[in-house]
Amino acid sequence: MAFFGRFFGRAGSEAAGIALGATAVPALLPAAQYIVNEAWSLHPDRPPDVYVIATGVAQGQVDPDSALTWAHEQGISSGAFGALVDAANIGPALGQAYSAWRRGELSDGQMRTAIKRQGIEDEWVPALLALKQEPLDPSVIANAVHRGIMRDPSLIVREPPTTAGKVAQVPPSPLDPAEEAAWSGLDHERLRVEVGTAGLPPGLVQMLQLLNRGEVTEADVQRAVSQSNLRNEYMDVVLALRRRLLTPHEYEEAALRGIMSQAEADAGAALSGMEKEDAQLLFQIMGRPLTVHQLVTGLARGGTYGGSYDDVPEPYRDAIRRSNIRPEYARLAYANRYTYPSAFVLRGLAQSGELGDAAAVEQILLEIGWPPFLAAKVAPAWVGGTTGADAHVSKAQTQLWTRTHTSYLAGEIVEDDARAALIVAGVPDTALDGVLAVWNHERDLERKQLTPAQVKKAYAKAVPNPATGQAWTRDDALAALIGRGYSPADASTFLDL
Repeated sequence: MAFFGRFFGRAGSEAAGIALGATAVPALLPAAQYIVNEAWSLHPDRPPDVYVIATGVAQGQVDPDSALTWAHEQGISSGAFGALVDAANIGPALGQAYSAWRRGELSDGQMRTAIKRQGIEDEWVPALLALKQEPLDPSVIANAVHRGIMRDPSLIVREPPTTAGKVAQVPPSPLDPAEEAAWSGLDHERLRVEVGTAGLPPGLVQMLQLLNRGEVTEADVQRAVSQSNLRNEYMDVVLALRRRLLTPHEYEEAALRGIMSQAEADAGAALSGMEKEDAQLLFQIMGRPLTVHQLVTGLARGGTYGGSYDDVPEPYRDAIRRSNIRPEYARLAYANRYTYPSAFVLRGLAQSGELGDAAAVEQILLEIGWPPFLAAKVAPAWVGGTTGADAHVSKAQTQLWTRTHTSYLAGEIVEDDARAALIVAGVPDTALDGVLAVWNHERDLERKQLTPAQVKKAYAKAVPNPATGQAWTRDDALAALIGRGYSPADASTFLDL
């Protein structure tokens, strides 16, 4: 008691006595605890726990010198306390350590230390160090096998070609795909399944094209559906898409040309989603009329507007219909079925009296598309002087006019000879000077033209005629020969020789 009295006084002695008694009498513990608490409050000299302060030093939260003093107060030597601090020091978490190691921020030795800081026994350290390389993802391995970057024939139905082509390829990797997948826990069979699910077959449209070409079967198409993102319940119905449809335009054009009925064309257009009203509107849009000039000549030749294809006999009916001409223009197109000779030929025939009177010639000019006012003026001029004269005389006069004109331009006769010939050809004296003046001017023009033989050859070989842009026709050749002095009959004979 003297010991406690020296430190705590009389109260301390009493408290100590009570405390000692408290060890023997549990009922006095609350009062004893009060005495103990009062004593620590008067003298707060107890140092912190040595393991706690060692952790604090390791974490940089406690001053090392103060911590060492507290350790000494508890009977811990400096060496022992240093060991406690070392034990409290820990390394980074393994995940972070692996990341730093793979980036080259930690050496192999530092990584080994980090592993040991986790309290791992030495026998496990080599295996953990072997985890430095991350394995490829199994899906990456599967794609690499498909693309020939990793090779294992047992994993794939058909390997890519190994022969070199024009385009450089990624060199194959020496990594074994099965071994690489094993790092992720996949055995060979599971890797084969992974490879089997990698990649997609050709698209449905491509597969249907291959089916139509006989390169695959329906089962191949159905299998391609099951291997794509399409649901399997559609694998049968999609086979109907193998049929390639005509466009709505083509269906309606077939109806216009009489290849199928209007109802069949509308049904075909409906397969592409076109409503019947739209299909019939398309039919109306597609038919074409005649050109304006064809309308003029067709009407002049007796054709009428309106009606249907049935108004025209075969084979003209089918030809007109298949040319996309609308039915209301069929009769006009039929009236245009013949080609008329050129105006030069018609003039010669009119002057020779072979086309009838001026009214008949005027009608012919209207039928080739001449304006009515010109036809009315030209027709009488062409047949003028033939009224009351014998047709043979008129024809001879026309031939003499033509021969005289040609010879005069060629320099084969002089002006007096030409004047005399023109009088015989029926030219009145009052017109002689005017005709010769025109011919003199014409003769003074230096121009080159094809010879009759060249005209005949151009017609025979269908050479393009610069005047029309089309191949020389018989009418073109006849007109050229008549213009060079031939009569219509001689020109026709010359072309037939």
